[in-house]
Amino acid sequence: MRTGYVHPYHTERNPLVFSHFHYMKTLFEAVGPEQVSPHYESLSRSRRGILFLMGYIGSITTMTQMGGWSNNEWLRGLIMHHEYLLAFYLGFMETRHFSFMLGPKFTLFYNVYSRYETVQLFQQWADTIEESQMHFLRHSKEQMEYIRINNEYDFVKKRAMINFLTNSRVSAEQSFHNRAHHMLNQISTFENNNLKTLLKGIGQGSIDKVDSALSDASQSEQLKEQAFQSALTGIRSGIMTYENDPLLPILTEEVMSRTSAYQSLSPSEESQMLSLNNDQKRIVVD
Repeated sequence: MRTGYVHPYHTERNPLVFSHFHYMKTLFEAVGPEQVSPHYESLSRSRRGILFLMGYIGSITTMTQMGGWSNNEWLRGLIMHHEYLLAFYLGFMETRHFSFMLGPKFTLFYNVYSRYETVQLFQQWADTIEESQMHFLRHSKEQMEYIRINNEYDFVKKRAMINFLTNSRVSAEQSFHNRAHHMLNQISTFENNNLKTLLKGIGQGSIDKVDSALSDASQSEQLKEQAFQSALTGIRSGIMTYENDPLLPILTEEVMSRTSAYQSLSPSEESQMLSLNNDQKRIVVD
């Protein structure tokens, strides 16, 4: 049980409210420690009831003798009027030796033993009541168990939904990142292809210019003769340097003429020149 207000001057040894329990505790402390044997009792302590009864009878006899009663009258009065006292002292005062019956206990051993029996009785009573009420609490505990299982199910469902949403968000972010990365790679590939196509066109145009010059009848014989003389010069020197070669200037001039327009391009014009065409854009979008 919860503890309420406790007075600062209140202690267990010196309580503010002096109950019967504290009175008996103080009395037992004043009596002193237990005897050497818990069953040992002196004659005056173990038979004080009988000794008191003898003292009572002796005092009554003395008073009757002093009052002029005869023995027969005293005995008749004792039997007719004092039988309750006789039964009380001989019966009740001797029941202290039996812990299962109420009676005065003249040693600490009997008090401890009787208290132990009382505590066992209370505990047994509490256990019996608990076992008895378990039958009535079974349905309530089942309902509480259902509530616990439902709460646990709600918690598991919530965690599952959180995990699903988290995984979905991560998957969406990863998918967007992968798609963007793939699109950038694809655009870069198309731009490189466009650059290669442009360079291929320049090279192919220059080669076509050389082929057209060789195909021209007016200058074909002269070009072949100059090429032959350039080859002879290379043979004489032991290394081919294409000196006086008639085709190389034509090729170089054609390449320079085709690339001179690209030397002064701005970054935006260069980007526009290498940008994707409609077909390439449709492929990237798809």
